[in-house]
Order: sequence, then structure tokens, then C-alpha cells
Amino acid sequence: MTVREHELKAHRFKIDEKRQKLKDLGELRQHIHATLDRMSNNESSGLGTADAIRTMSGRREILCKSLEEIEKQVVQTEAELAASQQTFDEQENAREGYDRVPVAVGSRRGRGQVEHIRIVRAQRD
Repeated sequence: MTVREHELKAHRFKIDEKRQKLKDLGELRQHIHATLDRMSNNESSGLGTADAIRTMSGRREILCKSLEEIEKQVVQTEAELAASQQTFDEQENAREGYDRVPVAVGSRRGRGQVEHIRIVRAQRD
């Protein structure tokens, strides 16, 4: 494998990790919502002592804070995923252009010149 192929593989791995993290955060969010629903059903039934209700309200606050943190992590991970995907797409496009270099070599340009041209064009965009 070439260096570019290793880099692309590494970016694919990062993208897959971020997608998995988003999936896990979504499952955790659903679990917390289900727990909150069960807690509200138990409180509305009127069962339990004052201490139990106080304990449940404290737990509810902790779960709500956890939901807020999960939402922050989801937003951050989505932004990182978008950036990683964009980087991967740019490198994939550069790789596709690199595969076409032999055509340019036939037109009296060396690989180094063609690579330099591609880098300059990417910087301008």
C-alpha cells in the first residue's frame, strides 16, 4: 500500500469511529429518555415515601444533566464527522487525480510538477 492509501484508510477508520460514537450516543439518549419516562410514571402513580421521591428527583436532575452533555457531544461529534468526511473527500479526489498523472507525464510534465500544480489548485480553492 502507498502512503496515500494508508492515509485514506486511517481517515475511513476515523469516520467509522465517529459514526459509531454517534450511534452509541443515540442509544444512550434513548435509554435515558426511557428511564425518565419510567420515573415520571412511578411518581404519577403516587407510590413511595417522601425520601424516595426526593431521591428520584435528584436522580432526574442528574439524568437531565447527562442528556445535556450527550447533546453537546452529539453536536461536537457531528462537526468532527463532517470535517473528517470533507478531508477524506478531498484526499480521495486528490488520489483520483494522482491516478491520472501518467497521462500528464506523457505531456512532458513530471509527477512532481503535476503534484505541485494539484497542491496549488487545492490551496486556491
